[in-house]
Amino acid sequence: MTFKPGKLQCLVGAVLATMACSAFAEDVEVMHWWVTGGEGAAVAKFKEGLKAKGFDWKDMAVGASDAQRLLLKTRIQQGNPPEAAQVQEDIYAHAHEPDKLANLDEVAKKENWDKVLPPVVQRYAKAGTGHYVVVPATIHRENVMWISVAALKKLGASAAPKTWDEYFALAEKAKKAGIMPVAGARTWALDLTFHQIAFGTMGGAQYSKAFYDGDDAAMTSPQMIKAFEIFRKLSTYADKGTETRRWNEATSLVIQDKALMLIMGDWAKGEFAQAKKAPNKDYLCAAVPGTENGHYFLTDAFIFYKTNKKDLTGQMALAQTILDKNVQVGFSAAKGSVPPRTDADVSSLDECAQDSYADYLAGAKSGKLVGSPDLFVPAGRSNAWNDVIRAFWANPDMSAQDAVKKMAQASKAS
Repeated sequence: MTFKPGKLQCLVGAVLATMACSAFAEDVEVMHWWVTGGEGAAVAKFKEGLKAKGFDWKDMAVGASDAQRLLLKTRIQQGNPPEAAQVQEDIYAHAHEPDKLANLDEVAKKENWDKVLPPVVQRYAKAGTGHYVVVPATIHRENVMWISVAALKKLGASAAPKTWDEYFALAEKAKKAGIMPVAGARTWALDLTFHQIAFGTMGGAQYSKAFYDGDDAAMTSPQMIKAFEIFRKLSTYADKGTETRRWNEATSLVIQDKALMLIMGDWAKGEFAQAKKAPNKDYLCAAVPGTENGHYFLTDAFIFYKTNKKDLTGQMALAQTILDKNVQVGFSAAKGSVPPRTDADVSSLDECAQDSYADYLAGAKSGKLVGSPDLFVPAGRSNAWNDVIRAFWANPDMSAQDAVKKMAQASKAS
């Protein structure tokens, strides 16, 4: 408990008999890895929201996600978990012991989460337990093609390509003009690029069958073969630097107008903002061809644990705060994401965020809203798929037909 002397003065006179504020504010411990300047500004919105409910956010900030996961595992093994901890794609690693998780169904019912969260987001928030145990904090869009406006103009174009044929026509012109057609980046950035292509060729339903349900027919379908064929052609326009380049270095090439485009999540927006570049003036944030009116997302979230505390009011207030409609808008503005709930007013967010949210809502209605498989399947399976994707990119002799067979085999991994 933390003594708050200022609160003793909060209600006096006529309302003294019905004292509505307390001299004490309960701490709610939250473990996370958001430690950069922009991330800290976003977390501050959650702290303010929780404070308004009469509770203090007790910060357990760890500088790297891997270090946070290790510390969290240790705390759980010691029987002393935090009340909430940040998670992302590793959700099922924590949810395999559901008896250690706090049940958030009461808050979810009160806040109407079943109505304001799309089914695929609800699926993640329940983590296979049948109950809400996770609160999504961000929706980051991954199916974004970031395009240099200056490079486009040099190629005699002004609009983002709507199809892959249109893009490859531009890529050929870029190559002849001495502009890098695609700013490629290593490892997980290659995985991300392939998945956006596959989402575009397969659509939401078939993509989900392949990557959520492990359906062999979907995984080896003509649409999946087409995705690998596009991925192969894209690789012919990438330079050798792709093998070692980091995602932010690739983004910088587009910012400097040295590269035509990059496929990357909306966190790249922060790099453009830092360089004082404006959307629709200096760069375009367009949907990857084939994914228009759809949304492919990654989410950061907080998983809630049972603790030795008997009074769960503070913990439940935290869950409510994270998904509070107004808090979410302020948080999203600082974080560069969009709200997970479908009833937020995002008119104050930037143009790219508004476009992202519009497609998030459209995808939720049409079935063209999917999350990264990392959110829903065991890490071993996801890693096995990534091995195939990276091997295909590196080996021009591997056919698309061979690749989909290997992907189907990788679906058996756990």
